[in-house]
Amino acid sequence: MAPKKRANGLPPYVYKRKSGFELRIYTGAKTPMRAVKLCPADAPISEVWRCYEEHVKHTVKNLSWLFSEYKLSKIFTQKADSPQKYQADMITRICNYTMKSGKLFGSAELSRITPGAIRQYLDARERDGSPTAGNREVSLISVAWNWALERDLIQKANPCSVVRRNKEEPRTRYVTDEEYTAAYDLASRYRYLQPAMELAYLCRMRRIEVLNAKRSQILEHGFDTLRAKGSRSAITLWSDRLRDAVNYQAGDVKSMYIVHDTNGQKITEAAFKSAWTRLKIMMEGAGIEPFNYHDLKSKGVSDFEGDKLKASGHRDAKMLKVYDRKKHEIESTR
Repeated sequence: MAPKKRANGLPPYVYKRKSGFELRIYTGAKTPMRAVKLCPADAPISEVWRCYEEHVKHTVKNLSWLFSEYKLSKIFTQKADSPQKYQADMITRICNYTMKSGKLFGSAELSRITPGAIRQYLDARERDGSPTAGNREVSLISVAWNWALERDLIQKANPCSVVRRNKEEPRTRYVTDEEYTAAYDLASRYRYLQPAMELAYLCRMRRIEVLNAKRSQILEHGFDTLRAKGSRSAITLWSDRLRDAVNYQAGDVKSMYIVHDTNGQKITEAAFKSAWTRLKIMMEGAGIEPFNYHDLKSKGVSDFEGDKLKASGHRDAKMLKVYDRKKHEIESTR
């Protein structure tokens, strides 16, 4: 597949400098990008492309190259900001991972990446205490690899497809009513955390869904709970607590967002994560076992009396087992 032409007519990662046209090559976050001069500054665009294509023919196709190509694809560029940043951060971690040889994983040539190499990477991530993160990273390598295979950019079979992932233990943390109330009171220091907690619990919402929630979702008979990741959206019927949560106002400025700052602006994910980290420190100081924000969605599913699959928005009953964490109460035998 031909490389995508940029708006200025130049090939990907090619920039015009005083000294000439340069191709910038990503070598990892810990090292500066490598610049390769292609041709003089007065060369016509056609000559720039010819030099670029000649260089690409002899380019070492390593893992960093694979991800550089993948990041130019629609499958990556058309993602929302949050998942795009999430993948970009993962790519940086993968490419900058130091192998036994002392070299970065990003420098590994694709022709030499075998199922055994992927297994070693997963084992190393497990030893680091990050088995689940390792699984997600290998899944991303697999996605990029398959994308390149489908476009004849590479011919080698995907080495990830035959490798078993690390075993993942499902999270079982259940937040009790007492813990929720205590944490909610502590969250008054960061006022927007309180309505965010209520929306996560009452509507079984993820963080990204809560931060994106707008006042236009307030309907006459309930709250239009818009879900991400392919989950089923639903209208959550009104309760007194839900009405109070969606009518939150941080200051005199009216905002289009439910959860907002005193200027009416949307809370960024970075700001929210930082505030929640500080809240967890406060929880620990108050004698509460710190819990993650996402645990509140699980609490909402666990406490719901009715069709939990509809309440969670999941399309697969298997996912429900991950979120329904409340222990069942069963009568004794005698």
